[in-house]
Amino acid sequence: MKDEILKILDKKHLLVVGKSETERRNFVGYIIENTNYETFRFPAGMKLFHEYLDFIKKEQLYQPWYEAKKYNGNQILDFHRDWISENNSLFVLEEFDYMEESWKMELFRLFIHETENRRKGEDKIKVIFSQNSENGLIDKLSHIITLKESEKRTKRQIIEQNLELINI
Repeated sequence: MKDEILKILDKKHLLVVGKSETERRNFVGYIIENTNYETFRFPAGMKLFHEYLDFIKKEQLYQPWYEAKKYNGNQILDFHRDWISENNSLFVLEEFDYMEESWKMELFRLFIHETENRRKGEDKIKVIFSQNSENGLIDKLSHIITLKESEKRTKRQIIEQNLELINI
């Protein structure tokens, strides 16, 4: 099963749910150990968007296209979005169900949008989310993404094509 999940990670983001926090952490640890991606493991149980932003600053997961003495949060987030679109890294966001709801949905939307709009063979950012349960997350996500005019798939199909639910 774990080897199959490594193949799935090449194509989709993973949402790991079920069992205990320790078992989810060990499961995610196994995946990280057996991939060849540059990995950024965010602090588990982040609650506020500022915690996410602080980690981005600390690890310098953004690349400004102009020099300034200081960048504000919005600028860093814009640079971070560009950085995400150009990287082939693995982000690990554990116990993500504690994150404030609006930012959690925005981050999911951002990562799904990035993988949805890539062509086959292009580098993609990979993300592993873990939380206690799915808790209607896929339905919530299907309400916040936007469809292209010529899109034939439903919003839910787009979510399921880009996010694999792994119940351990």
